[in-house]
Amino acid sequence: MCESNLYSDDGELLMEDVILIEVLDDGIKATDILNTSREFRGSLTRLDLDKHRIYIRLQ
Repeated sequence: MCESNLYSDDGELLMEDVILIEVLDDGIKATDILNTSREFRGSLTRLDLDKHRIYIRLQ
């Protein structure tokens, strides 16, 4: 599988094994391999596909 970890811009791990990112009007919704979802206020800043990392700027 191709799971990724979700980090804040300052490197704080927010969520592991993310398989789905949905862009919302006021943030993002991340869902992991266990179908657990969390919403974050902020915006995507970087996707590092080589290292399986997603970065967001939290508001």
